[in-house]
Amino acid sequence: MADRVVEVSGRTDPGKVREGNEDSFAVGDLDTGDLWDGRGVASATGWRGPLLIVCDGMGGSEGGEVASEMAARTVWREMVEAQATHDPEVFARLLRRAVRAANRRIFDEARREISLRGMGTTVSAAGFAGDRLVVATIGDSRAYILRGGVLTQVSRDQSLVSALIQAGQISLDEAQSAQAHGAILQAVGVTEDVEPSLSMIDLRRGDRVLLCTDGLYNQLGEQALAAILGTRRRPDGLASALVEAARAAGGADNITAVIAEVGGELLRPPASEDDLPRFVEFEPREEGARALTSTSYVARRLAARVGIGDDPGPPVVPATGQHRAIKIKPPPQQPPPQPDLAGPARQRLASGRSLGVILWLVVAAVAAAVAWWLAGA
Repeated sequence: MADRVVEVSGRTDPGKVREGNEDSFAVGDLDTGDLWDGRGVASATGWRGPLLIVCDGMGGSEGGEVASEMAARTVWREMVEAQATHDPEVFARLLRRAVRAANRRIFDEARREISLRGMGTTVSAAGFAGDRLVVATIGDSRAYILRGGVLTQVSRDQSLVSALIQAGQISLDEAQSAQAHGAILQAVGVTEDVEPSLSMIDLRRGDRVLLCTDGLYNQLGEQALAAILGTRRRPDGLASALVEAARAAGGADNITAVIAEVGGELLRPPASEDDLPRFVEFEPREEGARALTSTSYVARRLAARVGIGDDPGPPVVPATGQHRAIKIKPPPQQPPPQPDLAGPARQRLASGRSLGVILWLVVAAVAAAVAWWLAGA
């Protein structure tokens, strides 16, 4: 068995109400640099593994579609060209930088093209670093892990409803019918910079990872998601089953689901029924254990901007995430010496020039000595 084997598939659908599809997703193998073509199941066994990206666009049929597609492709390109690393903290910072680079590209494009003004997108992107899953979130597209029949959300929504729930102002039942449903606190491409929420999750052998847009989880609910993900299907069958179930439940929004099943000797099996995944946010300004917290400082800062809860303080990580990692290339090999096509004539010319230089140096030295002697006299 390989150290880590990840099988991935995904599907997106416009649903039954909307004419167009503003959702986009991308799945690629960071080891080979290849994007999945959307057929069957993509399998990755390399040590970098696959990258999963799900985006839900906004800003009209044209703008939303452009923003989500541009975000998915930019995050993919930035990550495949970044340095390779086993360190989950380094990977998280690289993923954060990739999302911010996508934000800048969409923001600049919207300023250039009048018809795209106001476009934006959510982003949920996940990759593998050793035995951990690293997730970056902007907006309310989500990441889940199914383990032992239990579905756990391992991302934190940057939405108005989520902020109200975390502040204790509404209950989960009240959130289902909240008028603010669908309002997000941050989107990629709307402002000059964004602050992704980063989470890290210890993986176990047999985990199933789901990235999805709100058109899936809002339409089905988490109990239905867990029931479908727990069936004995491969990732492609699971993606199709989830999308079809959301359509059957009304399909009121665009629907996207990307599923990854994780195995291999690198990951240990769950230790017990209580060995479940949990949300742990990574704070880029810290190192080691101090960088991990069970709350989301990013979500709290965003909520405080609209008057919900207390502000934990401004972000201290400077906006320097726009620069790509430099890859050092080996020096070019020197070309082999070329044969002297001019023959003896060129050699004689070179010898003559060398002799002339030597004679000039001798004359200059003698002149200098004479000048010094005269000055001393």
